[in-house]
Amino acid sequence: MQEERYEQSPTPKPERKARLLRWLTYTAGFVLTFLFGVFVSLFLGLGRQSGPSGKLGEIYSLIQEYYVDSANLDSLTEQALPLILAQLDPHTAYLNAEENKVSTESLEGSFAGIGVQFNTLLDTVVVVRVVEGGPSERAGLKAGDRILKADTTDLVRDSISSEDIMKALKGPEDTVVRLTVRRGGKTFVASVVRGAVPVPTIDAAYMIRPHILYLRLNKWGAQTPIEFQQAYADHSAEGVERILIDLRDNVGGYLQAATALATEFLSKGDLLVYNKGAHYPREDFKSPRDGRLKEIPLSILVNENSASASEIFAGAMQDLDRALIVGRRTFGKGLVQVPFELKDGSVVRLTVARYYTPSGRSIQKSYAKGFEAYAEDIEDRYLHGEFYSADSISRPDTTRYYTRMGRVVYGGGGITPDIFTPRDSVGINTYYLRLLRSGTFLRFAFSYADRQRARLSALGSDKAILDYLQAQGDQIVYAYANYAQQHGVPQRPGHLQESLPILRRDLVALIADMLGGDKNAYYRARNEQDPEVLTALERLASPQWRPTK
Repeated sequence: MQEERYEQSPTPKPERKARLLRWLTYTAGFVLTFLFGVFVSLFLGLGRQSGPSGKLGEIYSLIQEYYVDSANLDSLTEQALPLILAQLDPHTAYLNAEENKVSTESLEGSFAGIGVQFNTLLDTVVVVRVVEGGPSERAGLKAGDRILKADTTDLVRDSISSEDIMKALKGPEDTVVRLTVRRGGKTFVASVVRGAVPVPTIDAAYMIRPHILYLRLNKWGAQTPIEFQQAYADHSAEGVERILIDLRDNVGGYLQAATALATEFLSKGDLLVYNKGAHYPREDFKSPRDGRLKEIPLSILVNENSASASEIFAGAMQDLDRALIVGRRTFGKGLVQVPFELKDGSVVRLTVARYYTPSGRSIQKSYAKGFEAYAEDIEDRYLHGEFYSADSISRPDTTRYYTRMGRVVYGGGGITPDIFTPRDSVGINTYYLRLLRSGTFLRFAFSYADRQRARLSALGSDKAILDYLQAQGDQIVYAYANYAQQHGVPQRPGHLQESLPILRRDLVALIADMLGGDKNAYYRARNEQDPEVLTALERLASPQWRPTK
């Protein structure tokens, strides 16, 4: 499902990083020298000076004067900078002006647009969810509407990309876009005044059990602390006595967002995290006040994709013995980036320091063996068996650190949870994996939701819809297996039965989400059969929720 926004991950994708690094290895001798010359000449103005930097500038000048073909120096520079900065560490990065803009929108909490989530799995742009209180809701759009045109831009064609659709729908605030919309058998024009559209960082917030509030964070943005306070206030009348924060697959964001939320659970003066670097004096972040929730039982879910600000938050809670950390060892990103804006609006996110948890741990995993090894670390953990056995967790740094109550913890490669939960592998067989690779999963779920939208909506409530889907779960799976077979995935009855529970869980969750009603529907459906969530709930609901020495 596409949203009218972009996501930016600070963690490199292993396969993409590996291809890049192999290319760099093969061409390093000439290419890196040339590219660094471009960088130095354009940004440092070194020209034909003496010394190593001057030599690179001189090479650049020779190419500029004598190279056989004309070269687009601006284009070469844009290609050069990411490769140059990649030689420093895995997280120093260059973003051109457009990338910087969309990344900032993602973290700052809003952008100017029409306020819809849409899907392009069919031959038209289908509205999946209308943002509550946003421009499209005010204009009368509903989930299930087909957007055929945006002004004169035709959105009904096979070749249009999601990026092109977003460009057509987004625009300056207070500008008007005329949408040609089909609903049922009728076509009409809706004029939508673009406005501020929130980019939430909390995907779900609901009472998962009596008196237990569940929150799922997808990133740490400027509005995260406010979103949390609003979510807590929305459910306070239901008697929130315990909180489960799900940080699985949350790759980070703003450090200040993590420290602000941590303050809600701690006492005034508690050290949350500190930073220091060769050119960056130590900076301590302490809780400025007593947190309003400093006594409430808290548990935090993490996994191998929880990174950066998520590790800051989890590390502070663990070191101060404030929360129980459940899941698997986190990613291991403990480097601090500061954005330096260049004249054209592009940004260099330069690593200036390492951060350390209250006990003094550096969470950053080593990149001494090269960037390719760094990028493949998560895959290596999987192959080593770490996702399925706590005994397989490696400790790159054997230095012993101590929590507030004297528990031993380790650094050097992520946060190791207090309670290990293996990755759920039940029902994952060759047939299931082939189904996922076929691309039929999302298409079937969306088609089912789209066909049944009117009938399901008539049930009257989000709970009634979810109850109905769960009751029909097995039939939905069998219908999907037939659909997948028609699209090239032969059925394997034995494997289908083995995968039935996980297929039922995921299909029901996706269909409920694609109906565009309850924003918590997806996680409501999944969490009831998620062993990691159930493990965290079992401990959180008991009197022994606190870490013990």
